[in-house]
Amino acid sequence: MFALGAVLAGLGTLIIVRRSFLHGLRRTEEMARAVVNGTQPRTEATAGSSDFSQLAQELERLWRGQQGLKSDIQEQRFNLHAILASMVEGVVVVDGNQVIRSMNDSFRKMFSLETEPIGQTVVRATRQAALSELIRAAAKGQTIEVQEIAVAHPGSPVAERFLSVNAVPMRDEAGAVTGVVAVLHDVSRVKQLEEVRRQFVANVSHELRTPLSIFQGYLETLMETKDLSREDAEAYLKIMSKHSRRLQVLLDDLLILARLEARTDPLDIQPLSLELFLRKILEEWEPRLREKKVTLAVDPAVGTIPADPFRLEQVIGNLLENAIKYSPPGAEIALRAVPAGGGRVELRVENTGGGIPPGDLAHVFERFYRVEKARSREAGGTGLGLSIVKHIIGLHGGEVRAESAFGKGTAIVIQLPMREEDVEEGEI
Repeated sequence: MFALGAVLAGLGTLIIVRRSFLHGLRRTEEMARAVVNGTQPRTEATAGSSDFSQLAQELERLWRGQQGLKSDIQEQRFNLHAILASMVEGVVVVDGNQVIRSMNDSFRKMFSLETEPIGQTVVRATRQAALSELIRAAAKGQTIEVQEIAVAHPGSPVAERFLSVNAVPMRDEAGAVTGVVAVLHDVSRVKQLEEVRRQFVANVSHELRTPLSIFQGYLETLMETKDLSREDAEAYLKIMSKHSRRLQVLLDDLLILARLEARTDPLDIQPLSLELFLRKILEEWEPRLREKKVTLAVDPAVGTIPADPFRLEQVIGNLLENAIKYSPPGAEIALRAVPAGGGRVELRVENTGGGIPPGDLAHVFERFYRVEKARSREAGGTGLGLSIVKHIIGLHGGEVRAESAFGKGTAIVIQLPMREEDVEEGEI
């Protein structure tokens, strides 16, 4: 009887132990499953000192470590996204098959990508074979590939921007190339400035060559001709004097442009009564107008603006000189000052000359640009007047544009701020 009781007690103990073992195992399985799924495990299973409790505690520490890693990864992703989003350079990451895996908004804007390029090859997404070839070369080579490419929209033969591309191969721990990172810098502005500088040097050389050649030719004639008559000598000297004045005007305009661009002379901004200012302009230009048989109508419908009187007089003088030059005898030139809205005033110099062809209208403010080159040179123009106008108005925080109906006339329109605090000597 005693033996039977002992057996029953032993069986009861085994059952309790088994239940406890299964309960601990079940709790541990639940914790392991939670860790695998990335959810927080139930912590009551970690109580006690059994093997299961110790295992549960390890699983809980594993989960906490996993959460720390997730947090670090999320922070790194956020930082990477913030860095890429703030970069003006375009960045693209491709795999070994040239399939785009990542990029920033600057890259998308550089190529005007409207559809989602992730998952597409570089050439399919951008339609730029040169970029694809550069990335392919970087994947094959051992060094960084650097190259400048010209980008144009499909169907357009003219490059709209120039990009300097740095392509770097990505490698795994074994050294095998797994993809390429390309960083693209938009150097279009630099190329444009280089072209402007090149054209400027070429234009200055061309403008100087003509009067200098004339000087040289007539001086050689004067020196080599022994029996040159006084009348011929005077005629030659008059021609040389004419081109000397032309050369002086050109050099003066070049110096004005250089000083404006260097900003060595700050603006002397002061309240300027447009009515008094324009009336003074009319009085000073009256002899010139009478000589050319042209009339000037002045309409100052605006009171006072902040401006540099000397510089604004240069602007109006340049515009009136052009208007007189291209107006026929008996024509009327209008000089108006009217409100433009938005706290700005509009100055207009209008003439009824031949006008500007539509293809030339966008270029008239470029240096040395002439609509009628032969006529402008004959009249003594340097091709720098409107460029000087644009610089001075820009320094006043204003804008200038040309309006023209070819064969009917031209208006140069200037907008200036009416408050001194709005005068910003911004970038030209």
